[in-house]
Amino acid sequence: MTDVAVTLETKSDRRARILTQARMLSSAEGFEGLSLRKLAARAGLTVPTIYNLVGGKEQILLELALQLIASVETALDDIEETQPLERAEAIVLVAIAEIERAPDFHRAALLAIDHLDRNGSPPGWDRLSRQAAAMQEKATLAAQRIGVLEGQISASLIAEHVFRTYRSASRDWSLRRCSLPEFRRMALAGVYLGFAADASPGLRPLLARKLRKLGRKPTRITGMALGR
Repeated sequence: MTDVAVTLETKSDRRARILTQARMLSSAEGFEGLSLRKLAARAGLTVPTIYNLVGGKEQILLELALQLIASVETALDDIEETQPLERAEAIVLVAIAEIERAPDFHRAALLAIDHLDRNGSPPGWDRLSRQAAAMQEKATLAAQRIGVLEGQISASLIAEHVFRTYRSASRDWSLRRCSLPEFRRMALAGVYLGFAADASPGLRPLLARKLRKLGRKPTRITGMALGR
């Protein structure tokens, strides 16, 4: 192994250690408790090294959030593109399963993201929402290609509706306004109602059954429009 390879491997290992310790620290003390000085001590590195390898607090949070998106994208590799509704469901279910595995960290991260959204996100943060919405848009486009959605409503509008519903549910959960099962229920309802807006006649009964299974009787979904 060359000296260059050893150097790159060391940087990669240090970067991974920084993010792992940042997760642990924010889980224990919230994002407010994630000081670079504390993080450097836990990771056995200096503050300048953290800046060089990852960045400041906001960039660290962004990298941790992107890890969640990467986990979802990896899970989607196992679902055929000919199953677009299953893919759209999996985006929600895998993300929430990850949150369930580390609820303290994800609650702290979601609260921090919400704070940044309300107070002006740093450069690069639009990448996070773009990547998250793009997964749903890809599933919607696949559904339109194979005809289970009619294509009368733009895939980007449907994906935006699904993403915003998920974000609203995640915000309620992070603020302890709802339980994790209710978070899951609301997010899945966003998927089904988003698809229902453009559903083919053959898909509507399946969506109605899925909505009923969530525990509330859905509005009749014949030609429903987004936002109603």
